[in-house]
Amino acid sequence: MKNMESILKVDEQGRTVIPKEVRRALGIHGGTELVCRVIGNRIILEKFSLDSIRKAFDELEDLVPSLDLDVEEFEGEDKYIDREYALRKIGLRSSR
Repeated sequence: MKNMESILKVDEQGRTVIPKEVRRALGIHGGTELVCRVIGNRIILEKFSLDSIRKAFDELEDLVPSLDLDVEEFEGEDKYIDREYALRKIGLRSSR
């Protein structure tokens, strides 16, 4: 994959558009879920996947080595529960 760079504008409601070339290169379509992380002054957008969740945990462990993270193994076909658990753990969803 080639490197791409674009300047994006944020509108008054805080929205921006991912350029067509970037969406096409990454296979992002309407309804695609993205994980948004802030690291320093950077915004990282990644297509949602278990690999991106694992990467976020790895980066968190690197930032705070003394943090004792809960690790739960999940088996089965109910990915919704696993997905929601993962999103809460990385701070993208709040516990109600």
